Amino acid sequence: MINFEQIVDQICLKSPLQKKKLKSYLSTRSVNFFNEADKFTSDYSSYLESQGLSFEYAIDAYLKMCKDMVKSQIYFMKMDKYPLEDQDQAFDEVYNSKDEMQSFMVGLALSQYLWGTHYEMFRHFTEGLQNNKKRIKSYLEIGPGHGLFFKKAIETIGNNCKYTAVDISSTSLNLTESIVSFFQLSNNNINFFNEDMLSIDTKELYDFIVMGEVLEHVENPNILLDKLNSILADNGKAFISTCVNCPTIDHVYHYKSIGEIQRMIKNSGFLINDERILPVENLEMEDIVEKKIAINYSAIISRQK
Repeated sequence: MINFEQIVDQICLKSPLQKKKLKSYLSTRSVNFFNEADKFTSDYSSYLESQGLSFEYAIDAYLKMCKDMVKSQIYFMKMDKYPLEDQDQAFDEVYNSKDEMQSFMVGLALSQYLWGTHYEMFRHFTEGLQNNKKRIKSYLEIGPGHGLFFKKAIETIGNNCKYTAVDISSTSLNLTESIVSFFQLSNNNINFFNEDMLSIDTKELYDFIVMGEVLEHVENPNILLDKLNSILADNGKAFISTCVNCPTIDHVYHYKSIGEIQRMIKNSGFLINDERILPVENLEMEDIVEKKIAINYSAIISRQK
């Protein structure tokens, strides 16, 4: 069975440019981190095998994602804008392509332990679940992507909850469904909808809503935040994440600062209860801002009273 160290070795062998940064990051990680990463690797490799996919495929998918991000970053530095500005184009080129979307989601799943910012956002999400699980009877995830957050939610909250997943990509939704099924979590009350969240007309309120890495994928994220506010229960909580100066093959909306994200959240009627501001480089914030280096952001939010 493949372990996490073998993944890192394979990535460094195939892409020596990643070696220095990966080794530097992993040198700061605890024994608990590596135990957790090994458990993830074992579980995820078994899941991939059940889908007819090898871990070699997963590593190549991760490296392709990194290569695509470098291309997008070069474009961004030259043009001072993201390669895509139209969410319909992102749908045609990425979300509606099974091969492209599957590769992207599998690669992204590995980044959960290979990138410090993604790991910290996952921990933030997990803490939010743990702190609120006793009062969560209805859970909604908008854009579950690779399905690992949705899986974690079911494992944490348990059976006494109604779960809903909404994703515009059928490939992403199928990945989430297959993960839920593989880990034998599908006996819960779960509904999957292959739709645009903005097109769903519902009066149902949810105790906990997750919208990870979605806002930057739409042209008007404020409209999506308004929708989220309208379906969050009065005492409910939501976990959201997004990023600043972070061009990729499917990012459409360019947040230029953390302040812009915070203002948009508050303007949609939310309070920010807890947040993480996570630059992808270990530099002073002044340098991060000046050089337009990407910053990941996550927050636990609730409705303003």
